[in-house]
Amino acid sequence: MGNPVRLATARVAAKAKNVKINGAKLKALAAKFAAADSRVPLWPKKMHLETSNRGALLDYLVILDSLNFCFWSKKERWRFVYGRKEYNGYFALSLALKKFFEENPEKGNLDYFAEISFGEFKAILGGGKNLLFLRKRREIVRAVSRALLKLGGAEKFILSAGGKLSVLVPKIADVLPSFNDAVRYRGEKIYFWKRAQILAADIWGAFGGKGIGRFGDPEYLTAFADYKLPQILYFCGVLEYSEKLTRKIEKRKIIPAGSEEETEIRAATVRAVELLAGELRRRGRKINPFQVDWILWDKSQEIKMTLPYHLTKTWFY
Repeated sequence: MGNPVRLATARVAAKAKNVKINGAKLKALAAKFAAADSRVPLWPKKMHLETSNRGALLDYLVILDSLNFCFWSKKERWRFVYGRKEYNGYFALSLALKKFFEENPEKGNLDYFAEISFGEFKAILGGGKNLLFLRKRREIVRAVSRALLKLGGAEKFILSAGGKLSVLVPKIADVLPSFNDAVRYRGEKIYFWKRAQILAADIWGAFGGKGIGRFGDPEYLTAFADYKLPQILYFCGVLEYSEKLTRKIEKRKIIPAGSEEETEIRAATVRAVELLAGELRRRGRKINPFQVDWILWDKSQEIKMTLPYHLTKTWFY
């Protein structure tokens, strides 16, 4: 079964007005990656819960990706201290949850998060100062935990996919509250499923593609359309924005969730990564789009880019 994210985003990218893909720059970037033999980053285990308890690790990943969205701020960003070092963004979240699960093994489960109070939730995040959607996050984590508990827990739910991402990802989007990341674009439903796909990829990464993390169709996953990927693709010249959209991003104006501009940014990002993966495969690299995503995301953390990432208030990414 084809991934509806791949199919829908290709159609949006083909008729987008605000965002274009520069084919020449895309091929040049693929050639650069191929020449440098850019390695796919390993899933960063040290930045996540490390445990031999399979159930605890699965619950950790579910909670993590239920909350994996919207870390930006127009002022001071939310930060979390772990091991005497200060972190922001996604790794602040992964480490805040890691610390909680390590220090409170009796509470590191869906049963606890299904009933968690707002005060307890804030405490896990070090108070959550400057973190957008703080109350919504607690609402989401409770709803997701309850939904999975009704189905027998995270492990049973994941095993029900039979080792197929083409089964698991749509199930996550359909069953878990807040994971069904889709919008309407010129009358058509467009799927992105960013957190649904990244949860599946995190299960694969955390378990090293073995056991419950073994999936027979890794090529099913697309890129995970977020903030950093379009930013680095723009920096590399692969994505080109209209003058109006460029000015909005430069001035850090909010790009409304579900708007044509935001939908086109995300769709072009997914499509560009598909094309990059295809170019790399033509150059002899055995690589899937989500692994190209990992390469780009890692590089986006190292490069100081000229254009800020676009700002959208959403709990989808």
